[in-house]
Amino acid sequence: MQFASKGKGVILLRHLFVAGLSALMVYLFYLSYGAWGVEPALWPAWDQDHPLWRAFAHAAFVLLFLSLTLGPVARLWRPIARFLSWRREFGIWFMVLSLGHGYVIWDRWARWDVGGLFGVGYVEEFGSYILFRPEVGIMNLMGLMVLPMIVLLALTSSDRAVNLLGPSWKWLHSSLLHAVFYILMLRGILYLFFFFQFSPPNWQFYPPIWFLYVFLGMGILVVSLQAAAFAKTVLQGRGRGPHSAFQVAAVVGVAVLFVLPMVVTAGAVAYLDSRLISDPSLLLGR
Repeated sequence: MQFASKGKGVILLRHLFVAGLSALMVYLFYLSYGAWGVEPALWPAWDQDHPLWRAFAHAAFVLLFLSLTLGPVARLWRPIARFLSWRREFGIWFMVLSLGHGYVIWDRWARWDVGGLFGVGYVEEFGSYILFRPEVGIMNLMGLMVLPMIVLLALTSSDRAVNLLGPSWKWLHSSLLHAVFYILMLRGILYLFFFFQFSPPNWQFYPPIWFLYVFLGMGILVVSLQAAAFAKTVLQGRGRGPHSAFQVAAVVGVAVLFVLPMVVTAGAVAYLDSRLISDPSLLLGR
């Protein structure tokens, strides 16, 4: 897929715009998480560090969301096609913010220790390493799995890469981009919901994370737009004449099954979230 060539000045202005947008999103996410009600006495590191790596991660996901929705929206509404080339800048700055998120985790959480990165610590009493935080290991392993894909996508986001790889370029980007999306959706659900609940053995309440339902909604919207664009493309490709009810039902059925996993996942999370204890005052009388 060959993008229309742009002058260096236009490309620079685009990158400056997306860089400014990225910085603004990181700042706003940081402010929102910095004021989320954390008590420093209970969570001494969360007043600065925790909001910072969240801010990079969630701002990066917004750029990924924009990259994934521009294509199907352009298929559904042709005037949007003029903005398709912006996916390149969104993808590159998605990588930049992802690397920023990874660096903050490495510097502020792991403290430049490989064991700490995976929730492992050395205990002198036992003379061995102990897995203290398995959920941290899971999250960071998923991050390490997806990071090379993100870097590869960014490094091949150029006309030179398109010309070099030919038709395989589209396969590469489509495959990796969707793999990145689904891995990050699973990682986000684990982090935003499962890892911050009132549960044994600590029985500790955590402040609510407002981005959870926004995140789930963005995931559903991505796959819904992709499914709608798929259905429109298939039906238009079969000609402009009337389609049989069976043809329409088959195409719609495929589209629904494509969306269903994300809808079921989001629905399960919303259902569970509605049934879990979230207010510490409910336990005061115990």
